[in-house]
Amino acid sequence: MLFCRLLPTVFLLLSASVLTPCASAAAPKGAETSQTAPPEKAPGTPLQTKSDAQPAAGHIDSGAFLTAVVATHQGDDLDAARAFRAAAAADPTNQDLLKQAFIRSVLAGDPEAVPLARVTAKLPEGQSIISSLVLGNDATARGDWTEAARFYQQAGADPMAHLIMPLLQAWCQQAQHHADEAIASLTHIQGSVLVPFYTLHAAMIAQTAGQTARAGDLFAQAAKMMPGYDLLLTRSQAAWLWSQGQQDKARTLMRGMIQADPVLALAGAQLQATISHFPVTSAQSGIARAYVLTAFLLRQQGRQQGRSQHPGPSDHQFDEASRLMLGFALGLDPHLAEARLMLAEIQDDEGHQTAARETLLRIPQTDPLYPVAAFRLALVDGSTGHLDEARTILTHLAQDTGGQGLAVRALGNTLSAQKDWKGAITAYNQAVTQATASKTLDWSLLFLRAVAYHEAGDWPRAKADLQQALKMAPDEPLLLNFLGYSMVERKENLGEAEALLRKAADLDPQDAAIRDSLGWVKVEQGDLAGGTALLERAAEQTPEDPEVNYHLGEAYWRAGRQSEAVDQWNVALGLHPEPTDEALIRAALARASAAGINKATQQQSAPPAESGPAKSGGKHTP
Repeated sequence: MLFCRLLPTVFLLLSASVLTPCASAAAPKGAETSQTAPPEKAPGTPLQTKSDAQPAAGHIDSGAFLTAVVATHQGDDLDAARAFRAAAAADPTNQDLLKQAFIRSVLAGDPEAVPLARVTAKLPEGQSIISSLVLGNDATARGDWTEAARFYQQAGADPMAHLIMPLLQAWCQQAQHHADEAIASLTHIQGSVLVPFYTLHAAMIAQTAGQTARAGDLFAQAAKMMPGYDLLLTRSQAAWLWSQGQQDKARTLMRGMIQADPVLALAGAQLQATISHFPVTSAQSGIARAYVLTAFLLRQQGRQQGRSQHPGPSDHQFDEASRLMLGFALGLDPHLAEARLMLAEIQDDEGHQTAARETLLRIPQTDPLYPVAAFRLALVDGSTGHLDEARTILTHLAQDTGGQGLAVRALGNTLSAQKDWKGAITAYNQAVTQATASKTLDWSLLFLRAVAYHEAGDWPRAKADLQQALKMAPDEPLLLNFLGYSMVERKENLGEAEALLRKAADLDPQDAAIRDSLGWVKVEQGDLAGGTALLERAAEQTPEDPEVNYHLGEAYWRAGRQSEAVDQWNVALGLHPEPTDEALIRAALARASAAGINKATQQQSAPPAESGPAKSGGKHTP
């Protein structure tokens, strides 16, 4: 089955050049076994310095080390940090273990990161950007702004830290009642990709310092430089407008951002309800926002690096660096929803859905961005097979948002996954009505509703949706294949169906499902040679698709290759077909048995199939 999985983002896209070299952590001597992979590389930022020290032979707590490795690969940073600390305690001469314990403690937001930072900073070449930032953040949390500025300055030589160092230092200045100097330091920077954000932070510093008029001017300047809506800027500027008695302008500004982003629209009511609240009211929360910005820049750079052909750090390394920055942000502001949303997105992308779920659950329902977190939580639940949980969340979200399109559409997808076709149709109807009214209707929504109609047995409505969708996207192979194959199933205008499928094949010649559809319509029209050749190629591409194997068996049968046909049907029967396909396969085997083909009853000729649902690589029905 095919269902849309939307990956929302609530952040303004921006690129920046960030260099993030990587260092490897050595395993304790003697800890490796033939069954155990070495620990993964350390996070991909200038977070660790090279160490020439070799791990000395000492007591090796292999159990703790292996626990740390497993926890690391599962994305459980807290368990990994504890296990690395245990391993380091057993082998105190191994500096690599100590550094890994430190890094994982930072990622987990574990308070033990602070004493570990002090220890690692004393190692040969142990002073690093991360230890400096950890100690600077600790000083910030304690309100020791002189010490915080000193530690932040130590990290300033690093290329990545250089980008946000003006923000960290400026907020330290503001906390020490030097707002004018802080604002000047940020507004005098020229030629940097971060100038719009420096200006935004200058505005927030002015507002926090009580320089209201100056803050308004700076918010306006930042808005002119931003190539779109930025969540932090929009909320800050709307709050400023509200404080100046310009409520209509504030609501208009907030409404514009909400309408431009369907994900934020889920939280539209909450954002409007808290429109008078400034999101940043202290130096500590300002520094936390600076780290969120850094995490975002690293993540965007990682995506750009992944799309380019140039060698460099991997997406995983950039994501590790982003997670560290988000850990800093949450250490300073544990309730920062934007940081948790980005962290959960990274965890989900890395395949750590359990960690992503826990991250999202820590966003309180009182937070204005809670509906966005609930939506993301439902997507995580849906992608991991927890459909009942996803259905419950989305049902409440659809009700709470007044049937907002994205929530209703996602609910339809979840109901489709549960094969509740009637419920899915109801949800999709609501989504189509809303999208039509807002002039945002797209072919994919019509396609999803067509699938639900098709599975519910309402072919006329399914066909109407598919034809309307094709008017919007006439060269979409998915639509062409679904409509063409559905017509073949009903032996409806096979010539037109073949034309649709030929066009789909021309647009996507490597798609096995399309190849199977085209082969099947040829067989149905009597072109056994041409159809069989296509079906054999489709079966080679998707050998575990029961529908394709059934079609190939039918082609063999009609060509007089009865023994091969029965073999193919037995293979199809062993692949856990859908009930409708299973009925066709059993009917074909019964036909063969009636014709005296004994192999039709020899189910053992089918290869042993794995338990669980059939793979859907060549399925025609999404």
